[in-house]
Amino acid sequence: MPKDISIIIVNYNSGVLLHNCLRSIRDELTVDYEVVVVDNASTDDSISRCAPFDDDSRFIFHMINKNLGFAASCNIGADDSSGRILHFLNPDTELRPGANGDYLKVLQDPEKVYVTPLVNRDGSVENEKMVLPVLKDIFWWNISRHRARYWCKGASVIISRDNFQRVGRWSEDYFMYGEDMDLFYQFWMHGLEISTLDTPIFHLGGGCSQNVWSSFEREVKVQRSFRKFYDKYFPRWKYVAVKCYFLLHNLIKHPSKVKGDIKAWKKV
Repeated sequence: MPKDISIIIVNYNSGVLLHNCLRSIRDELTVDYEVVVVDNASTDDSISRCAPFDDDSRFIFHMINKNLGFAASCNIGADDSSGRILHFLNPDTELRPGANGDYLKVLQDPEKVYVTPLVNRDGSVENEKMVLPVLKDIFWWNISRHRARYWCKGASVIISRDNFQRVGRWSEDYFMYGEDMDLFYQFWMHGLEISTLDTPIFHLGGGCSQNVWSSFEREVKVQRSFRKFYDKYFPRWKYVAVKCYFLLHNLIKHPSKVKGDIKAWKKV
């Protein structure tokens, strides 16, 4: 029997965070839901910690024998799910009281795309709107912000199955980083309205990339994904122009980042 909501979680060595995420889902939700966990060949105990959910048919575990990356694994989770609404959720998150009401709101208006505010360990709220790195949007972001197109982190994105198929699913051109920016670009290209829900989700951090890559290695991967995005959609000169803009922006706003940004750009 198809579910109303399918929550899709891609896991890779998330430790106790995955278990806590699943527990929060079971504690907070009364809507008709299922959870599909796609595990990218984890080598830690994150899956074994989830044994308490084995007897609950709402929790489905799909084990992959190699790390396919975030986007491809999200698509596998979507294929394994039955819900008419898909919620792509990071394993280092926890639902809070009020989440069930947000799901009911989504079910009443499924044509929109929804994102949720993310609350960090220190209480700060993230997942703010970020300008799409396109020249015309950068222009409007600085002149009349409400006219600029934007994107949000892919840690919590809710979309109907029909619209997910319509925008072409997660782009598997990216292994990690950039796939959420690309997805939001497709939302805009297909005329989908993006709305922010009311109830924040705890974002505890401690994801796998922090344990695998150094900050510089992570920055290089981000830069490569940014380059890949531009190679897909725009001519090379626009890529160079946008990169120069962000270097100038960081020089003014975040000068400590400029050296690492240039070093990573050279490597790309």
